[in-house]
Amino acid sequence: MFSRITKDIYFRPRRGIKLPPNAEENFAALKIKLLKLFQEHHKGDFVKLEVKCSISEAAMRKYLKGTRKITREAVAKFCIGTKLSVEQSKKLFTLQGHSLEPDTQLFDALVVNALQDGDDINIFFDTCKEYKINIF
Repeated sequence: MFSRITKDIYFRPRRGIKLPPNAEENFAALKIKLLKLFQEHHKGDFVKLEVKCSISEAAMRKYLKGTRKITREAVAKFCIGTKLSVEQSKKLFTLQGHSLEPDTQLFDALVVNALQDGDDINIFFDTCKEYKINIF
């Protein structure tokens, strides 16, 4: 029989090491960036946001207040409808929690393609439907 030897090991970073922001800090930064881009590109007009991004006023207010989780799908709709660059979008996706990985993830590839082609939100929805990705 094998004897069971267990040892409690505690891992912690070295002093002075620069750690990346935690999920809560990233979420706060994402809300700030979304608000800034919303003001900059949509002039605070929720009707314009809904038409271009298919994000309702109620949903956007909840995202900005932090009472609703900002999903990857919501970030994709915002980026595509707002016509952000791929670089701007990558930053938002990273803050959301997962970087854009178009080489390995179908959804991400569709997002990047829509951004590069300047697709509107309805074309993006049609493409997602064609590839059987439910974004609604």
